[in-house]
Amino acid sequence: MKKNLSMVVACGALLLSANPVDDVADDPELEHECTSWMVFSDLTKNNTNILHKNRDSKARKVVAFLSPENSARKYIALGLKGYANMGVNTSGLAGVMNSGEICINPPDADKSKKTTPQIMTAILESCDTAAQAVAKLQELIKAGDYWHGSKGSIFFFMDLNEGYICEITAKFVSVQRYDSGFTVRANIWQNPGMYQQMRSTIKYYLNSSARAYIALSGLNQMLDKDGKISISGIFDLSRHWKMPDESPEKRSVCFMSTNSTASLEIDRQYPDVLSTGYITIGHPQNTVYIPVPVCAEKLHPAMEGDEWAKMTWVRLKKLGLGAPFPAEWAKFEQDFMVKYVKAKDDARKLLDAGKRTEAVKLMNTTAAEIWSDAVKLMGL
Repeated sequence: MKKNLSMVVACGALLLSANPVDDVADDPELEHECTSWMVFSDLTKNNTNILHKNRDSKARKVVAFLSPENSARKYIALGLKGYANMGVNTSGLAGVMNSGEICINPPDADKSKKTTPQIMTAILESCDTAAQAVAKLQELIKAGDYWHGSKGSIFFFMDLNEGYICEITAKFVSVQRYDSGFTVRANIWQNPGMYQQMRSTIKYYLNSSARAYIALSGLNQMLDKDGKISISGIFDLSRHWKMPDESPEKRSVCFMSTNSTASLEIDRQYPDVLSTGYITIGHPQNTVYIPVPVCAEKLHPAMEGDEWAKMTWVRLKKLGLGAPFPAEWAKFEQDFMVKYVKAKDDARKLLDAGKRTEAVKLMNTTAAEIWSDAVKLMGL
């Protein structure tokens, strides 16, 4: 209680002071400002389910990685080496995690318990469906095996047919199921039973609400324009960095501490080959997206080291948040999507014909060519 009270007092002082963008970026209460959303196949252009996350934290050494050779399930992931903040496995289960609210039941001060990335990694390794992932999460919370500082968290799980948003304290789990449309969360709770658990400030609540609004508005604009939501449209939305002038909040879905993104696209026909993570390694305004098929057999070395992410922070510091996204980078993303979608179409035909080995080889070869081009474009 003393810790929560001190945070409230500190945040009250911040509200009474000037609050330029640079100050907001250093606000300890708003260090985690993730924004995530689910989009189901009734709204996507290609009958896939999409789980997207803009990850925000002070972590800088973000990498892409594959599951260990001895893992019970193969998966691709993004996070600190070996610990997934977001990922998808060959069963077609995707998962991401947002920080939740300062809460009435924070975890015990015992860092020997599982952190949220460790929980996500364990779920990708052991579960095939979103419902199984929820059950695994509930099991860990019941056992008290959870650590996330002073906050609760929000886990998103999605598979071929449905998705769940689990909002949790160290002792309580509220679960909401979805199977159509889209839904968005930033860092505030909305599930039944969660409002009485939260102890956040007005500043924290409004900041999350504003970021969720940008995501909601952006997804609706895609629907108004094209009737469907596309991966390429999500790329653009994930880089939205400025709030409308009438908003008192400063930060949008992409801000100073956005350290990576992932659009996890679940193929509902052949999830073990064609499901794909479209990812940015580092700040999304200062790098390009690349596709990683779930059947990837190895990654480009540049994706597994921290130089890719480091480059984005150097560029951000030099040019600032609002620097125009380079035209040649936008063209690269447009071109690779054409190439990658064609490869997926051709691989699907191979899979229809029972030629899985050939389909896996095609996806790996195509992805490797795109990665090589991206590395050259980034000067890595």
